[in-house]
Amino acid sequence: MDFLLVFYYLLFGLILVLPFLIFYFRFKEEVSPFGRDESEALQPLLQKKRNLLDSLKDVRSDFDSGKLSEEEFQSQSIPYIQALDEIESSLEETKSNPNQKMGKITAAIGNQTASGKFAPWNCHSCGFSISIPNAKFCPNCGASMLA
Repeated sequence: MDFLLVFYYLLFGLILVLPFLIFYFRFKEEVSPFGRDESEALQPLLQKKRNLLDSLKDVRSDFDSGKLSEEEFQSQSIPYIQALDEIESSLEETKSNPNQKMGKITAAIGNQTASGKFAPWNCHSCGFSISIPNAKFCPNCGASMLA
């Protein structure tokens, strides 16, 4: 085979493949043409939070329909509330707004009693009285105590 023929095959192949390689490496990140979304990193945590709130609402609807007693309702809602608390704390860590964190910390300090334990509180959105120890979410509607 002729040396120039091999050279032209390589050059032609490079001309065909090079635009695809440039496009692949240039747009390797899955970024919108409008810029990077700040809440993109929070999406998995927010989706988990929505799923847990939906589960909590399902347990509440079972309680409202009479399928669950009060004790069963509280025992089934505690794991969801604890998971919501963990997700909320991880969301707080990922957010970088210090003013928002200070507001939540002062609200949490305001709900502590003199003995250092959290007192029973009423939900600000639905008025449900929460007597679950260390609950930071309403088992009725899923609203946060700190919001």
